[in-house]
Amino acid sequence: MKLAMPKDIQDEIAKEGIIAVLEIESETNAVSTAKALLEGGVRVIELALRTPAALPSISLIAKEVPQMYIGVGTIIEPGQAAKVKNENGVRFGVSPGINPEIVKEAIAANLPFAPGIATPSEIEQAVALGCRVVKFFPAEGMGGLNFLKSINAPYNHLSMKYIPLGGVSPENLASYAQFKPVLAIGGSWIATKDLINAQNWSEITKRAREAKEIWNMNR
Repeated sequence: MKLAMPKDIQDEIAKEGIIAVLEIESETNAVSTAKALLEGGVRVIELALRTPAALPSISLIAKEVPQMYIGVGTIIEPGQAAKVKNENGVRFGVSPGINPEIVKEAIAANLPFAPGIATPSEIEQAVALGCRVVKFFPAEGMGGLNFLKSINAPYNHLSMKYIPLGGVSPENLASYAQFKPVLAIGGSWIATKDLINAQNWSEITKRAREAKEIWNMNR
């Protein structure tokens, strides 16, 4: 069975550890946001398809900040996986939940993909579709790290890898980093919509640096 997330993509994400989750409302802020994150040591993003500015932002970042490892989030509609695969610079896709048709479409389009899971049944759905990397969402809302450890236990022999997102913060990041099945964490606090709109690049850089330091100290 073809894996939804090839090993080389997994390795690149694991090497970095921190994924900045972005919702960009104006593409004029895209490049500066990416540069601020890079300055703080964060090289992977998940840019959500929630605004009209998302696709133009992907193109601008890929062109102007080629060092950035670009992931695309909120892939939930038919046709989106194939569409983002054709965007230069996109390395992987993510969804908040698991829709078998979307996963199959991503695999057919050769877009490395991690669907969202929150229960054992959804992990089994993911496994059946060839997914060994999944997004754990909403992480804290579902019970946090203790819940993740519990639901992973029956599947640990499959070498499942998780990207927790939703409520991850500087306060609990260290605990997630210490759990080896966690491939990386997704952080929406690093470059919030408000910080981006305010063009507060120095605060984004500060938060990125702090997140990387916590991850590196606890990995």
